[in-house]
Amino acid sequence: MDYSARMKFVKLGSSLLLFLFASTVYGQDATADRAELLNLHATVINAHVKKDLASWMAIEIDTTISVNNGSISHLGRSERQNAREAYLNRTKFDSYRDLSAPIVKVSEDGSLGWVIAEVEVIGWTANSDGSIEDISNVFAWIELYEKTPLGWKMSGNVSNSRPL
Repeated sequence: MDYSARMKFVKLGSSLLLFLFASTVYGQDATADRAELLNLHATVINAHVKKDLASWMAIEIDTTISVNNGSISHLGRSERQNAREAYLNRTKFDSYRDLSAPIVKVSEDGSLGWVIAEVEVIGWTANSDGSIEDISNVFAWIELYEKTPLGWKMSGNVSNSRPL
């Protein structure tokens, strides 16, 4: 192999190594990231159906941001856990399912991701006065995720609803 051919080979090899390094450093394995974010979304859905608060809490960072009903809230872990425990204990779901395939995106640098979902909820909740309230709605929301040293963790959500 002559000098010119060796240099082309070295440049090609160097380019390939640089691409592989950049893909690893910047989280460009978007297919695996999207699959993981879909799994985390499924955890949220299943946590409602199975009343599995522990798995729901495990996928989140300590303080999350929630945008709902025209308000922005910064919610700590214990505050979310207490509210969700009460919510799950008084609520019965006949259905809690995706109406359409979630839309999943990952930032170019692989550090942030989001899931856009449209979910049908059919169920009821018991109010503090003993009355039963129908909570059947279609919800649309965005789950916000950050890639941490422990993997993807939910850092917030934006949610709205419309009656069925």
